[in-house]
Amino acid sequence: MYTTNLTTLRPEAYITVKKNRLKLYEEKNHYLKDKSKFEIELFNPTSQKVLAKISLNGKQMATGIIIAAGERVYLERFLESPEKFQFNIFEVDDVKETKKARVTNGVVSISFYREQFNGLLFGNGTSTVTTYPSTLTLGTPYIGNVTYTTNNGQGICSTATSNVSSGNALFNNAGVSTFAGPNIKTAIDTVETGRVAEGGKSKQKLQKAAGKFNDYTTETFVYQLLPESLKVVNIGDIRAYCGECGVRIRKSSWKYCPTCGNTL
Repeated sequence: MYTTNLTTLRPEAYITVKKNRLKLYEEKNHYLKDKSKFEIELFNPTSQKVLAKISLNGKQMATGIIIAAGERVYLERFLESPEKFQFNIFEVDDVKETKKARVTNGVVSISFYREQFNGLLFGNGTSTVTTYPSTLTLGTPYIGNVTYTTNNGQGICSTATSNVSSGNALFNNAGVSTFAGPNIKTAIDTVETGRVAEGGKSKQKLQKAAGKFNDYTTETFVYQLLPESLKVVNIGDIRAYCGECGVRIRKSSWKYCPTCGNTL
């Protein structure tokens, strides 16, 4: 008996550090240290070019990146400026207003748009063709300024941008909360949050190119970068050591340290 597995190839996107993919936790979260540099891995296993649009902290970049057929790219920089991606951590008051403001903090979203082919569009959607003039290239793949039209299925970006705008206003005004007396702050707990920011000059070089792509997305990947302090630690991840000699206790069933004999 012979069986055949048919797999539909599709573009992929991941978050990496030094080109190593980060461990993915619940709800597609990644946990990073303050000032961590990272890359966005973009892989196109299909036989046509695809355009990737990237949003950071809920705000979409004005430019896009075109990945050639079979190409893999580790994008380490912003498209509009030669600055590296960096995750910056800071503290805010843990109140309802700042919770709303930090919803899009550290969110990295990558949406792929299929190439127009012989006058036809791939996937299911509108028949509108959108042209992307004045694009830029990174090696073989391309990136650049994009003129695009979003339909009802693409409302996520505009909604996220709106949230960031109102969220920044809330955050800027949320620093001081007082009682009736002057200059008396209320006792409010703080929590760490983090945003993608510019982290120094990148040496990745960009060039111009052009192409035609669908005006709707067929694949979208969404990840959120969070401070390590917010990671839930499982009991199995906690390492125990002997209080006498410091050797690691590898089994919970051990009653005595195998090295010094100390009672555990």
